[in-house]
Amino acid sequence: MFLVNYFKYYLQNDTENKFYYLSLIKEQNKTFSIHGLWPQYSLNSYPSFCKDVTFDINQLKPLMPQLNELWYSNKNNNSDFWKHEYEKHGSCVFTPLTEVEYFEKTIELYNEAIKLELPEKFYDENTKKCLIPLDLNFEFKKE
Repeated sequence: MFLVNYFKYYLQNDTENKFYYLSLIKEQNKTFSIHGLWPQYSLNSYPSFCKDVTFDINQLKPLMPQLNELWYSNKNNNSDFWKHEYEKHGSCVFTPLTEVEYFEKTIELYNEAIKLELPEKFYDENTKKCLIPLDLNFEFKKE
């Protein structure tokens, strides 16, 4: 048990390897929509459901037009999708953000990524994933 706890502590406190992914979905019309903003311990390791958070859709009312346009679900109700993303990933961000800040930051990063034409650069045709890396300051990582 000591090793498991040490490993968890190490992952949570090792800032050298931590970063974020801005995850986008390539739509059938070749545009991109937001999937989420995901904290990462490493390329293949990430935290999830880190702490209890309360998702309140009413907090997002000012962002609704942008959320419905840029961050929508092709499978479920949008609010269920947003709730899932916030509870799974937003609860784990390395820099504490409120619910509204998490969604605002993600939309801001999406708009910047589109402006810089990053989605096409990071889209992997084989995996069908678009994972754009960001450092802990939410700056796009240089390759």
